[in-house]
Amino acid sequence: MLTIPHCKESLSRAYVTAVVGRSRHKLNWNSEHDYGVDGYVRMIEKRGTRHYESGFGFDFQSKTTTKWVQEGGEIVYDLEADAYNDLVGRAGTGVLPFLLVLLCIPKEEAVWLDVSADRLILQKCAYWLQLDGVLTNNEATKRVRIPVANVFTPTSVAAILQAVKSGAMQP
Repeated sequence: MLTIPHCKESLSRAYVTAVVGRSRHKLNWNSEHDYGVDGYVRMIEKRGTRHYESGFGFDFQSKTTTKWVQEGGEIVYDLEADAYNDLVGRAGTGVLPFLLVLLCIPKEEAVWLDVSADRLILQKCAYWLQLDGVLTNNEATKRVRIPVANVFTPTSVAAILQAVKSGAMQP
């Protein structure tokens, strides 16, 4: 039987895979030696009848948690300090944007996933955030706040990729 952390990781992978697949862009998961980057998304464009990888995209780190709260218009989460530093350490470097994708699930394990012949429902949703700022000296966690508008959806994936392409989202 999988451990709870491995179960949560599987749910996160399923969520991100479904969302990016539905956005019709390319997703790759790092399988080993990820050094803090869980995967990447690349924009797929079409020229005539040919689909091709455009070169625009973003890297991401995915997390799944039951330890989140909504305060007003924000999701509040205590991210591991090392993960926080990985994410902010890339800000302003001129490389691809590096996003946090946080799957927020209920505390009650029995309601995480509902499967029937008619539907597959994964409770609640994931949010995305591009962090910037300074590295933290905290040893355990660093609190992050994600706007509730930043739901990780097929539409938001396409919008993020378009923002990267247009230069509106800088690494």
